[in-house]
Amino acid sequence: MKKNAFIAILVLAVLVLAANLFTGWFSLNKNDRITKESLVKHDTIYIDKWLNPKDSTTHGTFEEKEGEVIQNHITKNYITYVQDTLAPALNIATEKINELTRAKLMLEGQLKASKVQREKDRVYYENKYLQIVSNTSDSTIDYKYNAIVDIVKYNERKWLLGKENTYIDISSPDKNMKINGVEHFKKRIDVKPKKIGLGIQAGYYYIPGTNQFYPGFGIGISYNLIRL
Repeated sequence: MKKNAFIAILVLAVLVLAANLFTGWFSLNKNDRITKESLVKHDTIYIDKWLNPKDSTTHGTFEEKEGEVIQNHITKNYITYVQDTLAPALNIATEKINELTRAKLMLEGQLKASKVQREKDRVYYENKYLQIVSNTSDSTIDYKYNAIVDIVKYNERKWLLGKENTYIDISSPDKNMKINGVEHFKKRIDVKPKKIGLGIQAGYYYIPGTNQFYPGFGIGISYNLIRL
């Protein structure tokens, strides 16, 4: 019987370890995460660029990853801008930034003249998003662009029992707007466990009279004396 109990405990441990591979129940503490994170520099973020067949708009999708130190997740040039310009403009320290995203977009296309005013030496170009007036008399242009960018965040598993990852998709309804890259950082925030918890419990209990282990299942209440 002791052998069977040992096997049962061993199987349960293997199942828990296997589940941790997909769910990430157990993780490193903050200091260990910072040490591990500092070993890898994320100078670029892989972005999957694809064309929507329904409306021919360009999308850029990437997997969101949380980190501890902002410098390890964005490029050196951008962190200089964040430290010297962006954070001072917001009157905050760089370390106070919890989430940061910069999309690199490019407008590329062609417009035909929609109106010509020869007496005023002006040529007009416009569509739903962009308006340009060319002043041939002084070789200048007046322009206005109605920029629209859609940012969608969603969770998805690659397969049924796989870990659920968070993805961010960036696009614009303007077909001439192309996404070339992205800078992104999201600070990992540890959620402290609640003092009182209610959960499902499963395991084995031992009866001395029969010298046997029996499987048990039920609902239990836990109280955490120390909140880390």
